[in-house]
Amino acid sequence: MQDWERTLALLRDKGWSYAYVKCVDLEKGTDTFYVSIRRGEESLTTLRPTLEEAVFSLSRLAEAKAG
Repeated sequence: MQDWERTLALLRDKGWSYAYVKCVDLEKGTDTFYVSIRRGEESLTTLRPTLEEAVFSLSRLAEAKAG
């Protein structure tokens, strides 16, 4: 299991559901990952060049909202 998968599992244990999509820019030849987490009325999303960056960014945001 990779670190970002562990982070998503921890978020799920805290009541967050998640979805992620890989977006491909055919003109530029680059990938971008759209990740969204939701808990009740709370919803956080991000768009990052790697899935790992997106998940860790949302994890930090979720922790900041909780603390």
